[in-house]
Amino acid sequence: MIGTTPKPFEEISHALKGYEKVAVIGCDGCAKVCMTGGSDQVSQMVEKLKENSKNVVFALSPERTCYVDKTKAALDPLMDKLKSAQAVLVLGCGGAVQITRQVLENYGLTIPVKVGLDSVGHIDTLIMGELAIEQCQECGECILNETGGICPVTKCAKSLLNGPCGGAQNGKCEVDSERDCAWILIYNRMIALGESDKLRRFMAPKDYSKMAKPRRLNIKERRVE
Repeated sequence: MIGTTPKPFEEISHALKGYEKVAVIGCDGCAKVCMTGGSDQVSQMVEKLKENSKNVVFALSPERTCYVDKTKAALDPLMDKLKSAQAVLVLGCGGAVQITRQVLENYGLTIPVKVGLDSVGHIDTLIMGELAIEQCQECGECILNETGGICPVTKCAKSLLNGPCGGAQNGKCEVDSERDCAWILIYNRMIALGESDKLRRFMAPKDYSKMAKPRRLNIKERRVE
């Protein structure tokens, strides 16, 4: 899931300055889970915009705004209203914003697309509606088989691959006393699995070129370009 947080309304107002007719597009995928861009939040944004003298030409929340086909299917019936919009505000991740822009360009429309949320990375929901945490950096070279399903690249403040730095106290990271030391978690997990011998293996430096962006995934050929 892509985590998002709302931008201050003042920033959104500034981005929409000079545009009277606005369309609002949310996302009933990740943004809905984060309670930042689902249908409820879209309705709230519509009311705020109206209070600030904006004419909202339409509002909707596609199932997944980062999917071209789903966004296009949601917008196709609204083409006349879309053509009247002077700007589009997207309550979704940066990917949703850019997919919306691409869909509009494919329609032959040059309409500014503004973002109402800040994206904070790939996070996983721990407590629905309350807490989500980043556990994967999408590095392109997963090592979870070697670390008991716990990622040191993300969970360790220093992204160490071959054991702890030695600065942990009482099981907590020296960088953040509220954070569990990733390698102590890994060690305890490997002991519980009976696989602690695997920790004797040296893990070679990661190929960080696989994190070079923007990446392209060739789905049919199952490779990253």
